[in-house]
Amino acid sequence: MYNNPPAFQFYPQDFLTGVMYLTMEERGIYITLLSIQWSKNKIPKKRLGLILGTEWENIPELVKEKFIDEGDYLINERLFKISEERRIFVEKQVLNGRKGGRPTKQLKPKENPKESSSLKMKMKMKVENENKDIVYPYQNDEFIEIWKQFKLYKSTEFNFQFKSIQSEQAALSKLPSEMDNVDHAIQSIKNTMANGWKGIFPDKQNNNGAKNNTNTQSKYSTDFKEFINEKIRSD
Repeated sequence: MYNNPPAFQFYPQDFLTGVMYLTMEERGIYITLLSIQWSKNKIPKKRLGLILGTEWENIPELVKEKFIDEGDYLINERLFKISEERRIFVEKQVLNGRKGGRPTKQLKPKENPKESSSLKMKMKMKVENENKDIVYPYQNDEFIEIWKQFKLYKSTEFNFQFKSIQSEQAALSKLPSEMDNVDHAIQSIKNTMANGWKGIFPDKQNNNGAKNNTNTQSKYSTDFKEFINEKIRSD
């Protein structure tokens, strides 16, 4: 098995951005787990009690989201890729040295069948599960991004997380009846976070002038209309 070098590249700005909504304790857990993965290639779940003083089930959700659960082991996707790139580079250097520094062909990345296939499957399932069944009322990238920020805000400020996809969908389904359009919804969510409110309240300034503006983006996305119609039919 390939052993990583004693150190890995650390990008301060990327790290600070990634832990923006984590407490200092959660950041400590996160960097400790990354260090273990770099040293051992994987993070053994059964050793977490000894390493962190608590089991995986008790780790904060915002930290858990940064790792892929492989059953007995945990893996951070980005650090795994860095390790793989380093391994491929070292193998290429060794091969070049054996051939006098003149490689005859491009070395293809070598993958561990067990580790790579399992990780790829976990990564694919993670992405699919994140988007599964969620239908946004507005087909708008800015709205989707601000909604993700709002969920992080609720988790950080009020220790609140949606219990299921259904509960999150219910919250999203309320917005079109309370907001005039996508711009109104985005501004209202921004106001909520800026003022430290727990719930989303329609922005009054936008509300005064937005109702009669027919040039703004569509009030409902096509997917959302289909979602509502299907729900009506099923009821």
